[in-house]
Amino acid sequence: MKKLLLFAAFCFVGSLFAEEAKAAMSYKDYPVSYLQLGIWYNFPRSQMESNTVGIKSGWPMCAGTGSVTGLEASWLGSLTQHIDGAQLGWTVCYCYDLKGLQATLITCINTDHLTGLQASPVFNMAGDVTGVQASSVNVARNFTGFQPAAILNVADDFKGFQAAPIMNIADNVDGMQASLLNKAKKVGFQLGLLNMATDGFQIGLLNFMDNAWLPCFPLVNFTCGK
Repeated sequence: MKKLLLFAAFCFVGSLFAEEAKAAMSYKDYPVSYLQLGIWYNFPRSQMESNTVGIKSGWPMCAGTGSVTGLEASWLGSLTQHIDGAQLGWTVCYCYDLKGLQATLITCINTDHLTGLQASPVFNMAGDVTGVQASSVNVARNFTGFQPAAILNVADDFKGFQAAPIMNIADNVDGMQASLLNKAKKVGFQLGLLNMATDGFQIGLLNFMDNAWLPCFPLVNFTCGK
């Protein structure tokens, strides 16, 4: 499920931005503006290849392969690739890398690295995260920090605290998972109704652990000397 969600989401975003991504390698050489207004994706064209130090705003949408140092805020979508500050939008925010805040009422998407906070009521997707990712459904690659969800969390290697009422999924967890259903390989601590792991410590109604003395045990299960 985890790899399928990541693959589908990245393919969707990649299809929209594949052409512009080629130019992103030289975005630091783009001209600088202090106020940038966008009307739609690729209109006006000047917003696509510029760096904004100050405010970039979409009426209803703005985008670009450059950067925003400051604030990007739009009625519909904020889609600039490199953000140092805050990226806000009513429906969707998209970026390549971000340091700061990415927040919207529906969907936040980050494709490479996010340091800070990614928040939306419906769906978050990010590359490598250092910070907090909060939504109904959160999907990320490598994660360091706190990942709270109203339904489901998905990550690769995880350091920190992963919490959801329904399900947490991760590979190696250096920290804690808490949910009705927790699934990982190596894990520090799992707390839930049903826990599944290869190594670690579990508290729950049923605990499945491949390398424990008993592969399935109620209430508490753990590995020794691993």
